[in-house]
Amino acid sequence: MHILELPSFFPPYGGLFCIDQSVALQRQGNTVRVAANVNLSARLSPVTYLFAHTKPYMLEMRGIEVMRKELRGIPFSLKKCSWHWVKTTQELVDKYVEKYGKPDIIHAHCCKWAGYVAMKCSEKYHVPYVITEHLPYMILAEEFGKEGADAWQLPYLKEAYKKASMVIPVSEELVDDIACFIGKDYKWKFISNTIDIDFFAYRKRDSWKGRPFVLCCVADFVVRKGYDVMLATIKDFISKYGVEVKIVIAGNNTDSKGMKELVEKYGLTACTELCGKVDKYGVRDVLYRSDCFFFATRSEVQPLVVLEAMSTGMPVVTTEAVPRSERINGGCFVGGIDKVEELRDLLYHVYNIEDFDGESVSKAIADLASPEKVGKQLTGLFKELCEEFKGAE
Repeated sequence: MHILELPSFFPPYGGLFCIDQSVALQRQGNTVRVAANVNLSARLSPVTYLFAHTKPYMLEMRGIEVMRKELRGIPFSLKKCSWHWVKTTQELVDKYVEKYGKPDIIHAHCCKWAGYVAMKCSEKYHVPYVITEHLPYMILAEEFGKEGADAWQLPYLKEAYKKASMVIPVSEELVDDIACFIGKDYKWKFISNTIDIDFFAYRKRDSWKGRPFVLCCVADFVVRKGYDVMLATIKDFISKYGVEVKIVIAGNNTDSKGMKELVEKYGLTACTELCGKVDKYGVRDVLYRSDCFFFATRSEVQPLVVLEAMSTGMPVVTTEAVPRSERINGGCFVGGIDKVEELRDLLYHVYNIEDFDGESVSKAIADLASPEKVGKQLTGLFKELCEEFKGAE
């Protein structure tokens, strides 16, 4: 198949899951390209904003051809900026079709606003479109408001969901999570995001008995990631059970003044290493030198780092915010959100496990989220949807 990937956001603002899935689809023999219209922020990227590449140009990312252009966002005017992005992204797709021909299917990442553009392009070029949804309630609520019923965006997003050949939430829980905004009047099927199981390969750990128990977390320093609960839990864990602990933390702003003050508040400065933002090699390094991934998160859709941790053969202690698909039996231990005592006792349970079977857990992750597994699932679904679309014309 000829598949056009259409991301709502793209580096330097995340969105690499689009490339991950493109690689997985390409490995199944498909022709896959990305059309990326990057909405630049004057505040976050002032230099890039000033020297934006406003005309389409080609580049390659991990063997995937990307037609990219950059758009200077309109400060303090969300509605105008959104519609400007929609209009210019449609124009980018027109340029793509002119160069490469019509795709068999358009694969949008996040309905806001790539899904809406995919709907418009589907109508123009008579091809089906699907939407892989990644955005949870907590992120949408920042823009729509907690109630969201009167948000101007919602009628357009609901239309795009309803007309899609399929919506693919990256966790089953996401459907209920955003139903207050979008409703459920659309077809959906859960398919996991993919992780690089070869890069985050299984590695056997030495027993942690007789040495410090190394806990790690890789997540941005924001409230919903639950670092306050994590540190409070570890303090209680040390106090109640007398376990010697080392803590390794990485992610955006995890080396900030605010994080340092939080670590100091719980008296854990001496045993905590704050790494700040790291690349994928840094993430793997943190995982390989740790014994347990501890993630006291308050809200998630599908945290890939949890899968990456288990792929390396490490147990995970986390909260009910993590979707059921990630709760691998024997590898993922789940407590309540903001429940310090529950999480503390789970840490102690993991600490006392004899001969943790990390290899079996790693194999279970491969069966859920390997590029081969996800690529086959998406390819099969896309072929089926293309046949249905042609039959309905």
